[in-house]
Amino acid sequence: MKNEEKPQKLKKIENEEKGNLSLEKGAKIDINDLHEKLGHPSEEMVKLAGNYMKLSIRGKMDNCENCAIGKMWQKNLKKGRKEKSSKPGFCFYIDIALSKFTSAGGSKYWFLAVDEATHMKFSLFLKQKSDVKEKFIPFLKELRDTYGRHVHQIRCDNAGDNRELEIACIDKELGIVFEYIAPGTPQQNCIVERAFATMLGKTRAIMNGAGLDEKNIIYSGQKQLIQFPI
Repeated sequence: MKNEEKPQKLKKIENEEKGNLSLEKGAKIDINDLHEKLGHPSEEMVKLAGNYMKLSIRGKMDNCENCAIGKMWQKNLKKGRKEKSSKPGFCFYIDIALSKFTSAGGSKYWFLAVDEATHMKFSLFLKQKSDVKEKFIPFLKELRDTYGRHVHQIRCDNAGDNRELEIACIDKELGIVFEYIAPGTPQQNCIVERAFATMLGKTRAIMNGAGLDEKNIIYSGQKQLIQFPI
């Protein structure tokens, strides 16, 4: 413990010394200390600022660990699947959004399925997340039996309700393969994620035009599917 306390005390002393650095005209200062004092700008800006302030800059600019940590970002990910289907009904992207308010019928969750080939959107409004399998499986059967569209793949996150849906599809022998995206990567399910944003924007426009508030968002979402297919 004593060995760990020493480096911490040294860092504290160093930080206090850096905070007390003089920036008066002609003062000598290390370029790395000035870099921190000015708020971590680029090397070129540090030198320009130092020359403008008539400082005597010394040393060589090192790689700043704080800059690397503060300015890092997540690696860019490919959106969706590598090989996209051109056959309508072959693959669906699904997700669930939670509404702030409960509808007149008691629905609080907005389930959205987007066809990969046509980007046609299908919504279901649920009282509980566990209702997904009870409402979505009849829809899949209708696509297969009535319209001859057999869904082969479903892409979604690794939530428990989606796991239950997969088990229910296996029990019903629907022959659907579930593709689960990696945790914390909504980019891999971007088609349905962006669809939510687009449809929510349109529902707000519909409600503003009708003089309604956000309490009617689920009802407005249902009307949008009928009047404004996207």
